[in-house]
Amino acid sequence: MVLIKNASIMADGIIRKSDILFNEKILELAKEIVTSAEVKVIDLDGKLLIPGCIDAHVHFNDPGFTQRENFTSGTEAAACGGITTVIDMPCTSIPAVTNVENLKTKLSVINSKSLVDFALWGGIRRNDFPIKEETIAKLWSEGVVGFKIYTISGMESFEALTYDDIKSIFNDFPKILFAFHAEDKKIIVEAENNLTNEEKKLPENYIKMRPVKAEFIAVKQILSSLSENNSAHFVHISSKKAAELILQSKENSDITFETCPHYLQFIAADIPILKGRVKTAPPVKFKDDKEFLRNCLKIDQLDFVTTDHAGSDYKTGKEFDNFSKVYNGIPGTELMIPYIFSEFYLKEKVNLRTIIKITSENAAKRFGLYPNKGSLKIGTDADFTIIDLNRSFKVDESKLHSLGKYSPFDQKIFNCSVDRTIVRGKTVFDREHGIMQSPGFGKFIRRI
Repeated sequence: MVLIKNASIMADGIIRKSDILFNEKILELAKEIVTSAEVKVIDLDGKLLIPGCIDAHVHFNDPGFTQRENFTSGTEAAACGGITTVIDMPCTSIPAVTNVENLKTKLSVINSKSLVDFALWGGIRRNDFPIKEETIAKLWSEGVVGFKIYTISGMESFEALTYDDIKSIFNDFPKILFAFHAEDKKIIVEAENNLTNEEKKLPENYIKMRPVKAEFIAVKQILSSLSENNSAHFVHISSKKAAELILQSKENSDITFETCPHYLQFIAADIPILKGRVKTAPPVKFKDDKEFLRNCLKIDQLDFVTTDHAGSDYKTGKEFDNFSKVYNGIPGTELMIPYIFSEFYLKEKVNLRTIIKITSENAAKRFGLYPNKGSLKIGTDADFTIIDLNRSFKVDESKLHSLGKYSPFDQKIFNCSVDRTIVRGKTVFDREHGIMQSPGFGKFIRRI
């Protein structure tokens, strides 16, 4: 057993110093706990302790594209960033997680690699149409948190669905959660055709190739197919218009949406400056979009924040003169929590209750992991993210634990840092000693 003393914890809407007694599970939480001398004691001296943080949207590319990232490097970055659970996407591994056999193949590889706990997304791709009902039902019963769908895809191995396909999926599979990369293919193709090949090479024209309208129209089309029996989640929402449409539809439908740190911090004008460090799909948009998403977070309208972590070998994948050939993706899981606490908790004074919801609780509830994940309830997993609010640091992209050594936040100063990451009662990372567990410590977590 371990006893944490003098942790600053939010309880009943108030931040107070408390003690926590735990082994793999939380045994007791009280103002002061007295135990025997055999119990290991960790004195946090007032540091902030919150439920273990969740990054519900990562691409760790394992097995398959492990030159970009693998499950050990990805989860090591996550642990160093205060993340205790990740949810990996189905599309950027070989084979894609589109049936039970492929799921088992993936698990046979990554079970021995993860440093933090992980859940998995299933996926639906056009390659497999017509979809057999038993394929989806069996994969759902194996505990995936939902099914990822693209409306536009650059991956031959994971083709996008049409809006008619999506409508049929909603009709055939009620009560199952579907997540959407929502950008309209027709609009993007037309926008690209309006540019010459030379114009496409320039980073300042990237936003013209994937305009705001593409996200808005795709979200609108998907929402129009929803019935009261369907559940939908929109990943990496980047624009005000799309977010407004989702918020308007929430009253009558089971809908959630996420955004990412890069959409909360950067705009299209930053792309020519940061170049490949901030190239994502969808791209960062404009000031109004950024401010609207930031306000959604502040007033508790945003469901949660994820990273869409997707790194590459920067020297071979990000430094092309032709920007259209630059890899779409940035590594982010190591910096999300320090960014949110520095930018929104310390600077913007967002309520800690709201911060906890967007970093752990809401994702755990949405994806069937709660209360074992995302809470500090007695009897649940002893997953803790511990933040030192008095220790700032400057981001040095060369020291990131991801295989991708680049970040749009390079050289930015965050006014807090992750002090310790605890998963099921074991310290996986602490600031003084680094990584404390071996690959394979992290466990597969099934949707409840």
